[in-house]
Amino acid sequence: MRILHTIPGRNWGGMEHRTMEQVRWLKAHGHDVWLASPSDGESYKRAEAAGLPVIDFDFDRPWKPATVRGFRRLLIEKRVEVVDTHVTRDAKTAAACLDLVAVVRSRHVNQPLKGGMIRRAQWRLGADWLITVAECTRSQLLEVGLADAKRSVSIGGWADERFFDLPDPVATRARLRAALNIPAEAYAWVCVGMIRPDKGQDHLLAALALLKDKGLSPMLAIVGSATAECADYERGLHTQLEAAGLSGQVVFTGYRDDVSELMQMGDAVVIPSLTEAQPRVAVQAFAVGKPVVASNVGGVPEIVFDGRTGLLVPPADPVRLAEAMARVMTDHEATARMAAAARQLAEKDMRFDNRMNQTLEVYRTAQAHARKRFLPRFKGVGA
Repeated sequence: MRILHTIPGRNWGGMEHRTMEQVRWLKAHGHDVWLASPSDGESYKRAEAAGLPVIDFDFDRPWKPATVRGFRRLLIEKRVEVVDTHVTRDAKTAAACLDLVAVVRSRHVNQPLKGGMIRRAQWRLGADWLITVAECTRSQLLEVGLADAKRSVSIGGWADERFFDLPDPVATRARLRAALNIPAEAYAWVCVGMIRPDKGQDHLLAALALLKDKGLSPMLAIVGSATAECADYERGLHTQLEAAGLSGQVVFTGYRDDVSELMQMGDAVVIPSLTEAQPRVAVQAFAVGKPVVASNVGGVPEIVFDGRTGLLVPPADPVRLAEAMARVMTDHEATARMAAAARQLAEKDMRFDNRMNQTLEVYRTAQAHARKRFLPRFKGVGA
């Protein structure tokens, strides 16, 4: 299959990471695949560094005639069969190319959208199929009329084989603890995500301070970096932990590519987000066999079943978060049962190959739908 993924933004986050993994998998499995993204963005730079097929394309003015003509030329030149768009700008440009390709629109976030005639037309007529990363996201889009129940599906997160089969976990744990100055005997929590307000790291630090009052002093590794827009928030986190006397307990690692190893280094994973679709961090923790405490938001309860595969807490509630973290740290038997059940769930449904085979089936279905549209080929617009 000949597939083009598109990322119009310049920052780096979960959506970009997920898309890059898809491109890598498709290439490794014999498909002709490309990523179209602006060359001054992080996705382009990382794809180029990884040796992935990447094309410089600017989607900033998606409906400008020059943008549409350029995109159509690209599709014709590469003989693309399916375009998988990931944000609004690229979806708008792809909608002007329905006479050339099958268009899939992927939705990665769980922020509610309003309906409206124009937006409904863009969503329902501008793509052959819709993929959401959580069922709650799909349900909201169906509710406001942006999605068609017969042409939409949710495909959840995955963990690649690095998380399921870690080489020499004992040595990995010891090596990373030494590198991060985390004592070998200390209980360590790992929190993975971009540093920004909606990820809730400030509430996590407040919970850590409450644990201290309970006589528990675990270490915490905050894995991720802040964009320029969130620099003040990151500085505020450092001020907060210093004021609470937590400086010796918290390690900021910055962005890391070795998340599977960092999870192995820790004892448990915490997801204090205020909003999520379906966090891949939870799936990855399941695969590694680590217990999870997560905010009960968005698509989180679709995989974190409270008391069975992890613990759920209200968002922005440090008291309840601290209580759940303390339970994981002290109730060893229940924690082991939850971690084992979560690992079993990941083994059954959340392997990368399984999710990508689901995605390929959507691409084939989108192609079948596109063949039935009988749209006339536009002349003089990059064709």
